[in-house]
Amino acid sequence: MLLTGCSSQLDLNQLEGYWQIQQVRFQNGSSKEFNYASTVDFFQRIDDKKGILKKLDARVDGKFFANEAEQRFSIVQKQKDHILIQIEGEELITYELKKLTPEELHLYDIKLSRLLIYSKFTPLNF
Repeated sequence: MLLTGCSSQLDLNQLEGYWQIQQVRFQNGSSKEFNYASTVDFFQRIDDKKGILKKLDARVDGKFFANEAEQRFSIVQKQKDHILIQIEGEELITYELKKLTPEELHLYDIKLSRLLIYSKFTPLNF
């Protein structure tokens, strides 16, 4: 997986943490909402250039169960305003980093022409 960003204003420290998919918007204008998705993407930065991505299942007690092996990623700044994150895996997927704030993450999947909208994960409160 490859993430590209087009802003030198991005603080990649905000990428670290638990992210939950909220919506997928397709090229034809349709979208799919996820009111609650039990799978959470966890980004952990090792240093300025490397990190780990894990797919986790959120449990109702607020803890997580790892359901897939971790994937390593590298962060590369190609130009002043162009950031790449390459995630190792069987297939290279390219994303453009559209938005990154403490609460929102927007990734555009170039191959499938869809926008993935994430929010920071918050456990259910019972």
